[in-house]
Amino acid sequence: MQSRQLISTARKTALVSALSACLFAGSAHAQSTVGDIYGTAAPSQVIQVQNLGSGASRQVEADKDGRYRVASLPIGRYKVNLQDHGQTVSSQEIAVVAGQSAQLNFAEKGSAGGAHSLETVTVSANALAAIDVTSVESRTTFSASELNDLPVPRNVVDIAALTPGTIKGDPVFGNLPSFGGSSVAENSYYINGFNVTNLFNNLSFSEVPFQAIDQLDVQTGGYGAQYGFSTGGVTSVVTKRGTNEWKGGVSWVFTPDFARENAPTTYRKNDTLYRNFERNATNDNVYSAWIGGPLIKDKLFLFGIFQAQQQTQTNYPAASGSGQGVTPNSATRNKFNNPYSLIKLDWNINDSNIVEYTHLNNTQHTTNNYFTAAYDESGTPRTTDYLGQRQVKSGGNTDILKYTNYLTDNLTLSAQYGWMNSLNSSRYISPDGTVTTYNGDINSPAQGCAYVIDARWSVTGANQTPVTNDPYHSCYTSTNNDIFGGKDQRKNWRIDLEWKLGNHSIAGGYSRDDWKSDAGSTYAGGALYYYQSQDKDVANDYVSVYNFRTGGSIKIIQKSWYLQDNWQISDRFLAYVGIRNDSFDNKNGAGQSFVKQTNIWQPRLGFSWDVLGDSGTKIFGTAGRYSLPVAANVALRAATSSYYTIQDWTYTGVDPVTGAPVLGDKIGDPVIVNGESGATPDPRSVADRNLRPYSQDEYILGVQHKINSDNDLLDGWVVGAKAIYRKLNNAIDDTCDWRPFYRYGQSLGLDMDANGDEFTPPPNTPGCFIYNPGKPLTLQLDLDGSGQLRPVTIPADQFGTKAKRSYQGIVLTAEKGNSRWYANVSYTWSRNYGNTEGLVKSDNGQTDTGTTQDFDYPELGIGSNGYLPNDRRHSFKAYGAYKFSPEWSVGLNVLVQSGRPKNCFGGGPGASISDGIPSYNSAYFWCEGEVAPRGSRGRTPWTWTMSPNVVFTPNWAKGLTLKLDMINIFNNTKPITVSEVGERQPGATPTTYYSTTYDIPTSYQTPRYFRLMAQYDFSL
Repeated sequence: MQSRQLISTARKTALVSALSACLFAGSAHAQSTVGDIYGTAAPSQVIQVQNLGSGASRQVEADKDGRYRVASLPIGRYKVNLQDHGQTVSSQEIAVVAGQSAQLNFAEKGSAGGAHSLETVTVSANALAAIDVTSVESRTTFSASELNDLPVPRNVVDIAALTPGTIKGDPVFGNLPSFGGSSVAENSYYINGFNVTNLFNNLSFSEVPFQAIDQLDVQTGGYGAQYGFSTGGVTSVVTKRGTNEWKGGVSWVFTPDFARENAPTTYRKNDTLYRNFERNATNDNVYSAWIGGPLIKDKLFLFGIFQAQQQTQTNYPAASGSGQGVTPNSATRNKFNNPYSLIKLDWNINDSNIVEYTHLNNTQHTTNNYFTAAYDESGTPRTTDYLGQRQVKSGGNTDILKYTNYLTDNLTLSAQYGWMNSLNSSRYISPDGTVTTYNGDINSPAQGCAYVIDARWSVTGANQTPVTNDPYHSCYTSTNNDIFGGKDQRKNWRIDLEWKLGNHSIAGGYSRDDWKSDAGSTYAGGALYYYQSQDKDVANDYVSVYNFRTGGSIKIIQKSWYLQDNWQISDRFLAYVGIRNDSFDNKNGAGQSFVKQTNIWQPRLGFSWDVLGDSGTKIFGTAGRYSLPVAANVALRAATSSYYTIQDWTYTGVDPVTGAPVLGDKIGDPVIVNGESGATPDPRSVADRNLRPYSQDEYILGVQHKINSDNDLLDGWVVGAKAIYRKLNNAIDDTCDWRPFYRYGQSLGLDMDANGDEFTPPPNTPGCFIYNPGKPLTLQLDLDGSGQLRPVTIPADQFGTKAKRSYQGIVLTAEKGNSRWYANVSYTWSRNYGNTEGLVKSDNGQTDTGTTQDFDYPELGIGSNGYLPNDRRHSFKAYGAYKFSPEWSVGLNVLVQSGRPKNCFGGGPGASISDGIPSYNSAYFWCEGEVAPRGSRGRTPWTWTMSPNVVFTPNWAKGLTLKLDMINIFNNTKPITVSEVGERQPGATPTTYYSTTYDIPTSYQTPRYFRLMAQYDFSL
């Protein structure tokens, strides 16, 4: 569819505990909220584990082979007692990490004798394994102390970006990660086992206060059958909880503007000023306070936190074509007030029954104040007239209730219910105080300040035309008006059962998700006025009037079940077998199903081989299929009544306040883009009746080895190598090409020109259709406007090529830690190739998840096969810390990465490649009269950043921590994206940008800034 635009001993320090969480992986657990302790003892000996925070305890008996496992333990530190005939003969403290298994051996594997009494809390050298041989997954877990100490931005995405094979996506989508070559809209995000991904477009998720995170688990591949709705990566946050000791803290994180650099000044290729960032400003303060402890000792626990983020921001836009005077777009002064809070209650009814409740509020208040901006002769931007204000309220409440029952030592049941209510509401206030809102009614009259783009040659200097006119202006505060009172609602329940049966750890579960979105948007003031030129004669200037409106209440019902088995075939070899089954039901604004998919089978396989039987060398592999549902936003434009029309007009004048034209005569016929004429499409005509699920196959083969050496420098390193291959099987997107249906109707003898033409379907017939690119398309369609639906099947080759995307990667890792320091180093070589990025499109910033313009017409796919936007051939990452003394420590984070492929986009209705396709300007891989294949214009530069920090914990002020982070200390500001529009051709003569804006930077690395944190922890 066309775009509108952990394992550690008691003697280890917190430093090593943080590393341990990152080093060790483990077996699968539902949504990574619990972990296991396993190992060896003498047959029939009893292993008792006690949570040191809550006092809860469990015990199991070693089997006849001397193996034991205590499954589904809440994360935290545990005391493990080995008992023989009722007497404790050995004890050890150990950390349980979410989603992982901690190994603790009290006897050698296969030993028939019992473990002997120990005089200290240490155990034999083989007790704590550096490599978890029970895991087949690719995951990294960060502890709370590590999160607090790392010199990176304090959010889930930037932490996830530390993992191998993960990059930051295009800035146009916000701050989102791309895992293993997938688009940023293909990830899943969890909080305490509840999926908090926004299913409207998969481009946002709920977050908790940063200080509330106890552990963050990041899975980059190979995840088990219990995980679905992702072909990218999975992040799981487990929040802190109260213990038997009242503890609390306060913190202040200050990022001042005076310690922040700005991006470099940017010039057009003709040396005129494009943008000056020097007066942009950002101040950020985050205040947090938390407390946790027992309401009833050993039974009922509370943890609560409140975080207030207050940020102010000033941004100046790009200059006009002359580099001086009033700018086409507004300057903004923004205020962000984000009061986050979280309450966690844990009730240990008894040692076998646990109830957990989480309440989260992540309401965000954003105020955007708009001003006319202008550049003076020196190139300095300033603001003049106040244009108005936009107020946005987003986020809301999430509640999660979970019950766990340890039915027996080997059988665990968990049930969870969660509900989320999240606002996405906007209103607009003009300078005179008039409030404008959009209620989602697509037939409401146009009013207020319209969206204006002035692209006349005499303004932009296009085609070497001198700049002789100032641009037309409007009082609009935002290009789009989003719905007022919009909201997203989610209800989810799931049940999981885990059963230890001999050498098998069997798990299964069922879940159901009900999602509802009240959403919609329109151009500011109800219309876009796009002023253009046919040639250099200003008398031939004209205006295109765009009417774009969406609105409705749309729904998704998702049902899933899974079954998996971790089978310990021998002491050294574990096999994983899993199967997942999903179903999706997407409903339009009228409550009708337009896409319904059932029995989406996703097999998952894996193995782990403990080569020498000492947990020192592991070879592992996984193979699996992963699938995605159709995002809810697809229903707004594809299946619900909406408008997208374009009509060209002459004009005789322009309102100096609103920018609206005084219209003259129509030029040509109106264009109905994508069939969006205001009618609700028949759901039988929207999507392929044989639609296959969006799915991807993934294969991973890897090895890990712990180095044992007399050389202290080499000893203790855990090194690894891993090969990854991902291939897209089927994509789901849309085609808007009516020509194959037009020809088919003609073959039936129908009058296909009575109510349309070869590019325009009859009224009430959709203009775009959901399908699998590369597969035949079967629909029920009204071909000629007669009202009769006919079965239609169009061969796949009529719509262009199959969707293709592949990712190949080689990952090398090295990790080590001791009581003084830790380090994590990785290098990734990767190749991301194909003709589609995935659910969204970085090329043009298209956020219409699942309905990009990639496959709208076959001509758009010519030259589209190549290196994709998320291709970064080389990526080197390193982070770690060193403790000089009990008071002083330093940390470091380094990223070195190769650039992104560059393209040249051009074409339009007047270009030969378009074959008369209306609209779609600058959407083709076509420049200077020939195909410009994807990625053929080189790459953006290599980038590197180095971010150190210093941490001071003074002995004279117990509980106080002072930290200074120096992000990108050398202030490297290379461009990370550039303008890729080389031409625009609405008519016979193309507008070219090669001598002005083509290939100039549009965004840069985040410039250097300093961040100060002061934190005080206390116990009552």
